[in-house]
Amino acid sequence: MKPLGAGALLGGAAGVLYGLGVYLWLHVLDGSDGGAGVMVASYLFLVPFVLGLLSVTITLRLTPPRPPAPVPDPFGDPPPPRPSPLGEAIGVAALTTTVFLVTALVVGFEGVLCAFIAAPVMYVMAALGAGAAFLAQRWWGRGRAGALLLTAALPAVLGPLEQRLTPPSVYRTVTNSVLVKAPPEAVWAQIRSVPRIQDREIQTGWAHLAGLPRPREAVLTGTGVGAARLATFDGGLSFLETVTDWQEGRLLSFRIQARDPGGLDPHVRVGGRFFDVLSGTYRLEEVEPGVTLLHLSSTQRLSTPFNGYAAYFTQAIMHDLQRTILDVVRDRAEAEARLD
Repeated sequence: MKPLGAGALLGGAAGVLYGLGVYLWLHVLDGSDGGAGVMVASYLFLVPFVLGLLSVTITLRLTPPRPPAPVPDPFGDPPPPRPSPLGEAIGVAALTTTVFLVTALVVGFEGVLCAFIAAPVMYVMAALGAGAAFLAQRWWGRGRAGALLLTAALPAVLGPLEQRLTPPSVYRTVTNSVLVKAPPEAVWAQIRSVPRIQDREIQTGWAHLAGLPRPREAVLTGTGVGAARLATFDGGLSFLETVTDWQEGRLLSFRIQARDPGGLDPHVRVGGRFFDVLSGTYRLEEVEPGVTLLHLSSTQRLSTPFNGYAAYFTQAIMHDLQRTILDVVRDRAEAEARLD
């Protein structure tokens, strides 16, 4: 094994063990189910920074100094290109982050959807940590660069303090629209109660590939305001939807209450501490005879220490989910209209 490979192996292992250790520390202190205690900014942003810093610092300490640049070939051939030292450091941090995420998935610390959301900021922060370790080694030398590792204590100290704070809540509404070549009455018949959705009807979006359960059916009991729908998804995820506004062929609104979280982990659980879907509305517009513009909107609550970052993903996920539902409604309504 090359020296860099041996150093990177030990540095990467130290980084992974550090990330898992802080996870367990915050989980034990918070006492929450499923590791919700790591939903703090100090974990999401500082742990990957330290992970990159730690893995690269150890790698550089265990890697011999680079030999001098090769002498140009006397026959004029250029010397072989040398890899960028900073690029190598960032590569070590990226590999360590990948191993950490995969390990967290395998041992059940994280779900696929949660890891998907966390990954972008983790890779960026790990790269910044790698850059800090590289610059420290270059400016201060190997002896003093290790002083930066004192930052490894910050997530373990700041995390428990942050857990004591109540995160702010923000409320956002996401709206999708689709043009349906069918009259409003045909579209209404498809949204008031949704029979079982087959796999062939679902155009799987990126959010479903990332772990979001696919919708299956919404069974209506009763009619008018106060009627209830039971909406079910793959994995046992289900919601009770109570009708709050019923305008035949024009508007259907309902209040949403999560009944079973299914297989979603606590970090992204609907109706949990950090995220909830509160209401939904279908609105139908007949733009011309036999053509309906169907709108679907939903309002969500987000309560995390990093709402600005999380909101980008929750909105994108809801857009993708609502698009999937509207596509099914459109295809079914247009098929029924052709039969008529």
